[in-house]
Amino acid sequence: MGWGGFLDKLMGVLPIQKRKERWKNELDNLERERKNLLNGEANEKTSTRLAVIIERINYLQQLFRNATQD
Repeated sequence: MGWGGFLDKLMGVLPIQKRKERWKNELDNLERERKNLLNGEANEKTSTRLAVIIERINYLQQLFRNATQD
């Protein structure tokens, strides 16, 4: 058994996510957090966090668009 077979076997056992799956999970979490912030009380801290979340959501959506063009 060479290194290739060993690594293939290891990758099958470890719960390592692929990059698009990680992006989707992060996007889902950010959208959930965004929804919670919008339903809550607005203050300076939440508005700053909301701006960061929206920026990251836009970035992840752009990554998905670029990935589908490849």
